[in-house]
Amino acid sequence: MKCTVHTDRDAAGVCSSCGRYVCPECKAVINGKIYCNSCVSARLDSGAWPGQADVAIYPSGMGSGSSVPPEIRGWNWGGFLLTWIWGIGNNVWIALIALLGIIPSVGWIVRLTMRIILGIKGNEWAWQSKRWESVEHFKRVQRTWAWFGVGLIVLQIVLMIAVIALVISLYMIGINIDRYPNWRSILPGL
Repeated sequence: MKCTVHTDRDAAGVCSSCGRYVCPECKAVINGKIYCNSCVSARLDSGAWPGQADVAIYPSGMGSGSSVPPEIRGWNWGGFLLTWIWGIGNNVWIALIALLGIIPSVGWIVRLTMRIILGIKGNEWAWQSKRWESVEHFKRVQRTWAWFGVGLIVLQIVLMIAVIALVISLYMIGINIDRYPNWRSILPGL
């Protein structure tokens, strides 16, 4: 089945109110039921969903036309720590500017600037750029991005320590090699 509004897209469900087929962009899930954007707007205008405004008033994935829920405003650790990787995963293409960080001399300025900008504006841009099921779904995904970023930094630190330990070990072997004239017998095949 195809979406009633976007006839080139596969349907992701049927509106509980009017029975129209809806794609992920046209779909809103409220109290476990699927509704099309038209029915959501009509019910909100009539006041039929008191207390359920979060899904309908703050639709996501509509670009600058998406209102950002106040509860998701704030710092985005995933955008700050992962820059362009996070940007690709959240359809925030401006994050690709961080790739200019490879430019000698000024690259670090570009990377640092993009990290700070994505930390500040990341939640807003991600909400506007991608369709989310709910505010809770958005928060859960962004929390996963943040933990992935922390894990990646921890992995980098561990690898850096391992490389430093290896270099120090090789240096110590090199300066002490004359003390052990039979070292070749310890390592067969050399």
